[in-house]
Amino acid sequence: MKRLIATAALATLVASPAFAQSYQYNPNEGPYLGAGLGYSKLDNETLDWLGDIGASTDDSDTGYKLFVGYQFNPNFAVEAGYADFGDFSASGADGTDSARLKLGVEGFTAALVGNLPIQNGFSVFGKLGMVAWDADLDLDATIDGDVYRESAGEDGTDPYYGIGAEYEVQQIMMRAEYERYDISDSGEDFEIDLFSASLGYRF
Repeated sequence: MKRLIATAALATLVASPAFAQSYQYNPNEGPYLGAGLGYSKLDNETLDWLGDIGASTDDSDTGYKLFVGYQFNPNFAVEAGYADFGDFSASGADGTDSARLKLGVEGFTAALVGNLPIQNGFSVFGKLGMVAWDADLDLDATIDGDVYRESAGEDGTDPYYGIGAEYEVQQIMMRAEYERYDISDSGEDFEIDLFSASLGYRF
């Protein structure tokens, strides 16, 4: 066993310099990953109607995302990720009666990315893809002294698109990005805008 471990360690030491010499970073090709943080906003007719009749509504929250991609050439990449858009809510009260709705949305994404290099590591890009989303709706209400708590979940797949700018220096990538998620469920539209800043690394 000790001989096996020693042989493996020696092979690793010998092979590592050779691997380092054979691998050359190519900014126009290869994998990358990153994470982003930003501001998400929901546009929904039901939430707008609740606000119009006097409910207190919150249609924005902090969102975040994780992504991984592969650059095939300077102009084309594919990308997959996970996004959490946060929670959106509406609440109201009348005397001792009160009610609060909370909607949380998250999803997994896959997209084609078109990239236009400008100069000195700066580029602009656009993306078009699909989001497999999952939404959870929670209701807490007290009416005539009775307490009600209900939860419901929905999921589906819908398109999304985005545009952004990227700057890369020493394999570190910095992004500013806008994305629109066009979610539809039971004939009702839930349009989510995500404005985010991201940091990533190209291998």
